[in-house]
Amino acid sequence: MRDEFTTRLMPGQALTVAASGSARRLVVTGGRLWLTVSGATDDHWLQAGQGFTVAAGAEVVIEGWPQAEFQLLLPPPVRRRAAKPARCWRVVPAAA
Repeated sequence: MRDEFTTRLMPGQALTVAASGSARRLVVTGGRLWLTVSGATDDHWLQAGQGFTVAAGAEVVIEGWPQAEFQLLLPPPVRRRAAKPARCWRVVPAAA
């Protein structure tokens, strides 16, 4: 059964993953995948079980060799704690 978050690239099919404001993790779940970051000179070959962190603002082009399945994972949202009221104690000197 295919996971609903898994994308499949068939032989000869390429995909451009647009830039995002936050980093993402691309994880290969099946097959072999070729990946290049737009504007960079390095190519990356990833097998099932391997992943690549796509930096914030980076666009990547991927292609299955000959086919691949992958997931593009978003980082969990940053939860900020609600501000707690400060407990301030004021020491007032005794009157003389």
